[in-house]
Amino acid sequence: MKKTLAILMLMNTLNLFSQVSKQEITYNKNSKLIKPTLFADLGETCQTPDGMALDKKGNLYLSITNPITFDKHGSKILTFDKNDKPVVWFDKLPLHPITKKVHPMGMEFGPDGNLYFMDNQFFTGKENFSRLIRIIVKDGKPLHAEVLVEGFNFGEAVRWFKDRVYITDALFKNRRESGIYSFSLKELNAKNILLDSVNKKNYLIATFTLKPEVTKYTIGIDGIAFDKKGNLYAGNFGDGVIHKLEFDRDGKVKSNTIVFDSDELKCCDGFFYDEKRNSIFIANYENNSVHQLNLDTNIISLIWENDNADGSDGKLDNPCETIIYKGKLLVVNYDTFQGEKNTEIDAFHTISSFNLDN
Repeated sequence: MKKTLAILMLMNTLNLFSQVSKQEITYNKNSKLIKPTLFADLGETCQTPDGMALDKKGNLYLSITNPITFDKHGSKILTFDKNDKPVVWFDKLPLHPITKKVHPMGMEFGPDGNLYFMDNQFFTGKENFSRLIRIIVKDGKPLHAEVLVEGFNFGEAVRWFKDRVYITDALFKNRRESGIYSFSLKELNAKNILLDSVNKKNYLIATFTLKPEVTKYTIGIDGIAFDKKGNLYAGNFGDGVIHKLEFDRDGKVKSNTIVFDSDELKCCDGFFYDEKRNSIFIANYENNSVHQLNLDTNIISLIWENDNADGSDGKLDNPCETIIYKGKLLVVNYDTFQGEKNTEIDAFHTISSFNLDN
């Protein structure tokens, strides 16, 4: 009897990390395209924009990562004034004591009103140095920043659901796997957490493996977004596979299912869920395209795609993040490393805008 119970417990544990294919989502090849316009030119000092976030009042924030130009321009968090012009909101980000750098990427405001962001130290050439950092905010003003968790490798997205934060680590040691970690607000407030090879499993809620046919050096799980039912959707950067994670009443993962796997979408970067449209908007970094996953119909539609561009007129230039702001879809153009379509790095650093109601 004890042996049987042990086997059942082992099977339940393995199911948490299962990647059983159950295709739920289809791709619409005949969607109506929406031509983008230019939302913002960020200027010379903001050469690598990345994550976006909205506070409770609907104000927009943008992380400036600058992995290549950090020594010259540093990194910072921007906000946008009443005319939607970018202004520096906070630039006193805590440097890593060893690398003397900080590279903010994905971010989101927590239930406590503070801004949480991922500092991706992989850009400094150091592994397992990435950090979760919190900016303490009072009356909309940043006061100071504090390091909460250390030890991620290629830290990417940050998403909150109720009192828990979820973080993607897009590159594990074996270069084929990636994962999602989760921490409660209580855990974050209790003490600084230092992840290591022993305790990482205590916070790891799901793992993902690149498809065997992906042989190029790339990263794994990247964008994540919760829907209104509390399901977590996760997109893989290296192969475009989308997973759906469902949770039990205690917040434990009860299933991790592949819901989309198609050559129509070979790369997923940033995810943003819009409750009004019950849709997730997906940035396709490699393809200079952006897509809408309608959760009412379980159909992915192409919104826009273009060839190599510099982003100066609003066209996509390595799109990395999406968000709905004042009713429009904004897409950040990363434009820092050459890729399949982004054949040159140019002097423009921009955000594109799409009017979804046209």
